[in-house]
Amino acid sequence: MVPLTVVYSRAQREGNRKPGLLHAHGAYGEMLDKRWLSELKSLLGRGWVLAYADVRSRWRWKRKEVAQRNYNSVKDYIHCAKFLVENNIVQENKLAGRGYSAGGLVVTSAINHCPDLFQSAVTFLDPTHTLIHPNATLNGSRLRRDVLYPAVLVTSSFNTRFGVWEAGKWVARVRDNTFNDPERPLLLNLTIDIVEENRFLQT
Repeated sequence: MVPLTVVYSRAQREGNRKPGLLHAHGAYGEMLDKRWLSELKSLLGRGWVLAYADVRSRWRWKRKEVAQRNYNSVKDYIHCAKFLVENNIVQENKLAGRGYSAGGLVVTSAINHCPDLFQSAVTFLDPTHTLIHPNATLNGSRLRRDVLYPAVLVTSSFNTRFGVWEAGKWVARVRDNTFNDPERPLLLNLTIDIVEENRFLQT
């Protein structure tokens, strides 16, 4: 059983259109951050359902299953997504995924396995490691070929913690192996982080 927190506006709950946003993290033994963010008020006011999946992370409630690595996190996330749709909490074809850092890996891996389950996704992750290590549990070879992926926005920056080309390689690989639909674009947004550790801005 995977803990799943669901937040919605009672005033908007009875509407027919029920888009949903499913968050996840699942790493480093950290709890999923469920703090209130002011921008969420707009989503709730428009009838969105916000869901938070406490998927298994390696050092929290999954110690006995370390050998399976983070794939259990992906399966947990998929189970939560299907639960939301099958129980009519979120309308089919209106579910979006969101994750940052390791959560981004969980969300994109779930999309690789079940692309039809999600309509869109916003993720933050480092995909290069999984692409250059073919023996890794979660890697680029798991892309579903010749299928329609959800709309995805990928953002990368010139930061010393990761290369700006990493996201570009992942986007290119998905575009080359999946169907193209103008209504479900795969977008790449490149930005420059003005931070001290940025090697491109150091003098």
